[in-house]
Amino acid sequence: MQKNREAYLPLLLLADPSEEMVRRYLPEGELYSWLTSEGETVGVLHLTAPDDGVVEIKNIAVREQYQGQGHGRSLLESILKLLRERESVEKVIVRTGNSSIGNLAFYQKLGFRIMEIEHDYFVREYEHPIVEDGIRCRDRLMLARTL
Repeated sequence: MQKNREAYLPLLLLADPSEEMVRRYLPEGELYSWLTSEGETVGVLHLTAPDDGVVEIKNIAVREQYQGQGHGRSLLESILKLLRERESVEKVIVRTGNSSIGNLAFYQKLGFRIMEIEHDYFVREYEHPIVEDGIRCRDRLMLARTL
């Protein structure tokens, strides 16, 4: 777990473009980093516990030069293993945008299933429009996986 969370802000902004939103949840929960053998940060994962038995992945980000090499998958699999060892955790949730096609595929390959859709969340909560792969990000999807 990391103590100097501010240092990870640029990396966290790769996954969530709103600095205001990241700063809201950054002080909460647990922040894990994934390092190379030389000590360089490859990625980070931020968790909170919104309800009893539930852990939420608030942010997972991998440095651009390390993306597409399996680091995000390894990081998430390691965290899921850690969470399985905690008897109090029954379910892991993650929320992402409707336009985040790569993220949706990533989570579903790891056993997450779409559970709910919050329509127009990104239109209401984010100051500037988000567009990914030519798709306007409007809705927030919640995916869940039992442990």
